[in-house]
Amino acid sequence: MSLADKLAAPQIKDLVPYHSARRIGGVGNNYLNANESPYGAYDMPKEESWERYPDFLPSDLAAKYGLYAGTPENFVLTTRGADEGIDLLIRAFCEPKKDSIVVCPPTYAMYDFIAEAHQVGVEVASLTPLEFQVDIGRFKGITGKPKLVFLCHPNNPTGNLLRKSDVKALTDHYANEALVVIDEAYIEFTPDDSFVHDIASTPNLVILRTLSKAFSLAAVRIGFVLANPDVIELLSKLIAPYPIPDPCARIALNALSELGVAFMGAQRDRILFTRKAVEKKLIELACVEKVYPSVTNFLLVHFKDSKKTFDYLASHGIILRDQAHSPGLENHLRITIGDDTDMEQLLECLACMDA
Repeated sequence: MSLADKLAAPQIKDLVPYHSARRIGGVGNNYLNANESPYGAYDMPKEESWERYPDFLPSDLAAKYGLYAGTPENFVLTTRGADEGIDLLIRAFCEPKKDSIVVCPPTYAMYDFIAEAHQVGVEVASLTPLEFQVDIGRFKGITGKPKLVFLCHPNNPTGNLLRKSDVKALTDHYANEALVVIDEAYIEFTPDDSFVHDIASTPNLVILRTLSKAFSLAAVRIGFVLANPDVIELLSKLIAPYPIPDPCARIALNALSELGVAFMGAQRDRILFTRKAVEKKLIELACVEKVYPSVTNFLLVHFKDSKKTFDYLASHGIILRDQAHSPGLENHLRITIGDDTDMEQLLECLACMDA
């Protein structure tokens, strides 16, 4: 029995997936199997077949992303953003009112939000203060048997990498008990620190990816789950019949072309250059207590009075992300790195508030 079968929620294990027309497949000249209109939609480009359902899952996109990420096509599941990957994992492996997940705050809030929406328990193993690293000792205190452990690497909202030795300790600790899910939404900003090459040798390791951040495709909603084929096969049972619209798949394929990846890399490097410059100037401001080291396209900043700062900037049309609700992050704001004009306006506004 594979690890995925062992961990699968009972209601999912024997589930027969819905067999849409595209999932069943078949190649012909006249497609009369999906109750589609034979006519084109109003005022659409003639080269597009808008009246046809898209592929069940675009295999060319999975193959292309596999080449980009460095993993075989059958280790890749394309999803509607990484958030759908979180939802699929929780639904596939957690039985409502019985199973649980582990989250490590401060971190991305969608893990526990989706779990709670599905009546799945949430256990907490907070990151260490200031350094925001995995605290192995807190996991030893977890009395339940979680099915999923969610980690964010680089972590959102703190911007730091997790220690690989700690992640390895967790995958070993939960080797036959749970999947360790690493959210690598921001990994393009520090690509050499990915765990992708550990998947094949670590059956309980799952990675989430997205094109929303460094690839600048947030509106297109393309994400990926990278995992061993038994996990991918189980998740495929639950995914919607036609999850990826054809135009979105084509945009993603273009972004993952050789020229597209090079373009992304140049944009990423520009963002990282801007971030370093902004970090230096933020530290000099009287309203700032601390700027945390970041490898991402954002900075976590400790202000003397985050509410005052947030409100002042908002009154001037500059909206930051308030992190004060997160444990240990009182008076903290998260600042996304924008273009030069965005950053100049932010710094000028903060300087005026200081004056």
